[in-house]
Amino acid sequence: MADGLRERALRALRRPGRYGPDVDVEEFLSAERGRGDGAEEALEKLGFGRDVLQRAGYVQVNEEIVRSVMLRRLERQGVVVLPLYEALEKLPWARDYYWRAVPVDTDRYTASVEVYGKRLGYFIYVPPGIRVEHPIYTCLLITEELEAQLVHNIVVVDEGAEATLVTGCGVSHRVNKALHIGVSEFYVKRGAVLRFAMIHSWGRGVHVKPRTGVVVKEGGSYISYYLVHGPVASVQSYPRIELHRGARLYSASIIAGEGSSVYDVGTLAQLRGPGATAEIVSRVMARDSARVYARARIEAYAPDTRGHIECLGLPLSPRAVIESIPELSSNVEGAELTHEAAIGKIAEEELEYLMSRGFTEDEARSLLLRGFLHIEVPGLPPQVRSLIRYVERTLAEKATG
Repeated sequence: MADGLRERALRALRRPGRYGPDVDVEEFLSAERGRGDGAEEALEKLGFGRDVLQRAGYVQVNEEIVRSVMLRRLERQGVVVLPLYEALEKLPWARDYYWRAVPVDTDRYTASVEVYGKRLGYFIYVPPGIRVEHPIYTCLLITEELEAQLVHNIVVVDEGAEATLVTGCGVSHRVNKALHIGVSEFYVKRGAVLRFAMIHSWGRGVHVKPRTGVVVKEGGSYISYYLVHGPVASVQSYPRIELHRGARLYSASIIAGEGSSVYDVGTLAQLRGPGATAEIVSRVMARDSARVYARARIEAYAPDTRGHIECLGLPLSPRAVIESIPELSSNVEGAELTHEAAIGKIAEEELEYLMSRGFTEDEARSLLLRGFLHIEVPGLPPQVRSLIRYVERTLAEKATG
């Protein structure tokens, strides 16, 4: 099996990604490697705070795993948190989930993770029926110039189990150019629930290529929150979520673009079983000369399925570009798919009303931007909601100067 995967990956090394700017992966592979300082600084940019380093189950800085522990409260419940390479060595069944939800030959970026990577990344397993009350935190950070961080993450939430995973990815201020490729495979078994919150804050010369596949079995729920902010060379992400009978997806994406960055972010939901539902919601804010492509696609392959796309965009400068690209596809009778998309501006009457109540213009704009960026995601624990609101408030204040 391993030889077959490698052969497929080698053949795909020259296959460009379908969307977003192309990147020469090998340019970043020749740089000197080492562990640099700046992990705490990168966490503060994300809004996480330094204490997360002590509470997280998995922390990787560049190519070094600096923390991978089975937290005591998780160990008591039988939850597994391991580096991927260790899980593949110790748990024979872990290979059943390796390159299953994301094909290794999707493009040169997935192929590079298999060919050049060291099987770094996290493996998390939640046993059947276990409800993990507190979020599991993981952090993937870059502090070295020209670093190529290649990671492969696998999460399995077994039947009837429930968990919340929070991942922060970012760089320290000293990094001018780097590459992050993160392959993530999530498996939500029958009747299970996985809530996943990911926050990205990169740098002007960093290219980011997440590759995500999610399989949600009968009656399972996958709730996703993705927020990317700050300047970046490019971000390109288009996770594919496969939903079986009665499975549910709620996906929220927040893109706060700035500088001359290119953001190409989307979600593909495939309704494979009767009764499956998907809701994809996005908010896009762009200033300076940022270019944002907000994609969303729902495909129905079974009857009695429902899907809805909502995408709202707010350009904040004359040179900013936002493109909303909602797509619906039905291959069966009895599916109900809808979408709404709008790109507009801050309503003057709302601004004037707030100013009449004693707010300055900047304060009023900040309040309206916070309201625009906020999406109420069902089921997120209070500490995660607090983190998200802190980041939203910071972004709104930054956008109004």
